[in-house]
Amino acid sequence: MKKIFLLFFSLIFISFNSFAENIDDVDIVLAVKKLDEINAQIETIKAQAADKNETAEQNVLFKGVVTKKSELLDKIPYLLMEARVDDEQISQFRSNKAKLETKVKRLKTANNKKAYIESAMELEKMNMEAYFYKTLIELGKIFSDGARTAKIKSAIEDGLLDLQTNSYVSIKELKSSMDGMGIQGYINEFNSLELYRKTFEEILIYLRDNAELLSTNYFFSELNLKTAIGFINQQIPFEMKDVNFGKIILILFVFLFFISFTRILSAITYKILLSLFSKDNQGSFIKEQIMRIVKRPIFFILAVYAIDLCASIFYYPAPVPIKFVNYFSIVFIISFTWLILGILDSYGIVFISEITKKSGGRKEVINLILKIVYFIIIIIAFLLILSRLGFNVSAIIASLGIGGLAIALATKDILANFFASIMMLFDNSFSQGDSIVCGDIEGVVVEIGLRKTTVRTADNALIFVPNSKLASDPIRNWTRRRLGRLIRLTISLEYKATVAQVKKCAEEIKEMLLNHPDIAKPNDLGSNDIQNTLRLRKNIVSIDDLIGYKSNLFVAVDNLSDSSIDILVYCFSKTIVWGEFLSVKEDVILKIMNIVEKNGLSFAFPSQSLYIENLKDVIGTKGITQIQ
Repeated sequence: MKKIFLLFFSLIFISFNSFAENIDDVDIVLAVKKLDEINAQIETIKAQAADKNETAEQNVLFKGVVTKKSELLDKIPYLLMEARVDDEQISQFRSNKAKLETKVKRLKTANNKKAYIESAMELEKMNMEAYFYKTLIELGKIFSDGARTAKIKSAIEDGLLDLQTNSYVSIKELKSSMDGMGIQGYINEFNSLELYRKTFEEILIYLRDNAELLSTNYFFSELNLKTAIGFINQQIPFEMKDVNFGKIILILFVFLFFISFTRILSAITYKILLSLFSKDNQGSFIKEQIMRIVKRPIFFILAVYAIDLCASIFYYPAPVPIKFVNYFSIVFIISFTWLILGILDSYGIVFISEITKKSGGRKEVINLILKIVYFIIIIIAFLLILSRLGFNVSAIIASLGIGGLAIALATKDILANFFASIMMLFDNSFSQGDSIVCGDIEGVVVEIGLRKTTVRTADNALIFVPNSKLASDPIRNWTRRRLGRLIRLTISLEYKATVAQVKKCAEEIKEMLLNHPDIAKPNDLGSNDIQNTLRLRKNIVSIDDLIGYKSNLFVAVDNLSDSSIDILVYCFSKTIVWGEFLSVKEDVILKIMNIVEKNGLSFAFPSQSLYIENLKDVIGTKGITQIQ
């Protein structure tokens, strides 16, 4: 925490000194004059570029002039607060303006066209200055009193309205009064007057567009911290040049207060979020996890807010420079995005899982919704950051239509996988937890993502399969069955068995299966126990095949093989669970062995018999005698 504070204070102090050094030789009036000169330069560069059929951006000087203008505009709020209103100068200005108005009225009726036009233009210039500086003086008072965004905008818009309407009417009346007096000879003077008004308008519009950034921090305004600064300075028994002890002490207090408030706010956050889990056996574990996840972003948000408030105190009575306010805004956006994603990763998943359990919703749908929400939050945060950096977000969004084809071609595989994931969810081919086979991939579906599906194989390997492959290739889903896992056996008996023995053995095996509690019977059908929604479809599709019921049972002599008489046993276990299925299959095999043994039969094995018709010719009479 000490490092954060020292780093913050050092950066603010250095930036403030650098900022102050750059404007020591500039006041608000001189800054406005320089902006007017820069606007004149920009108009000249544009005119030169137009004569050459080029754009102004192609001129090597254009970028430097625009940058200089932007830097000068950034200094306006500080210069505005540093300006001191001189009542004597205001009185002198009003007196000069009144004298000029009298002069213009007198010259209008006299026969001195040139003097009248020059004086009228000078008067109009003073009128513009009156509207403009009146607005700036009012803004200075608003800043000093604790500026709020709405009040700043209202004052600026009133000033803009006066400047635009009154100036427009005055210039139009001046032009009308010059009919027949050679108005064409004063085009440059009128253009210069319009440019002067444009400079005033640009400054006011800049302040209006950045009103939110210029508004005083809420706590600074509501807690009346400027009074606290003054009170602390009065209690300090000594003074140092350029050192404001009131600000320093208040900055230390505010920063330490917000940092110490982190643990309390984290506790309040997870208690509010997790009130639903107070009766859950895992409630304490969940709370610990959420506390761990949200604590760091909350700490970061409070630290940044404390720095923001300390910066407002440090720069008081001037607003914090706009570029620094923009930086703070970007850090706030990142911090809140971090917090929201953390809450989704913790509380959001737990909360939605509870909803899924109660409603019976599909887990992969919830999972995909969460991923889409993550994506939307990140995109919104990214666009907000771009807007703070000065980019035109509307133009960027509009340009996506133009560059959509190029983006689609560059990301066609990503888009194919994304739409494949959506298609799979609608098709409902498989769900998370299903055991599937797709080509040479076999395993349990762990997660269906936006781009890929994760599958855990039987040998515990994790496979990442592109969704486009699963959407296009055949899939065997072993989990989509409610009753019936196939048991197929071939019982091979020796050829010495009689027909009666074989028939009796087959009948006893079938009877055993029909009486076996874990073997599906022909009457165990899904059509006997189906939902109302499926009952309507029973005349259209096979309900048993649709929802996964298999109960066929066959026992029959199937084949006369080379070395055995084969009895086919074809049936289904009631369970579809792999471990339970193996137990049922084992029990069936052992009972079949008992039936075969009970009937005096033996299992055949692959063998070959050799018959020799003329044994005497092969080994002779003596050999036969020895064998006997």
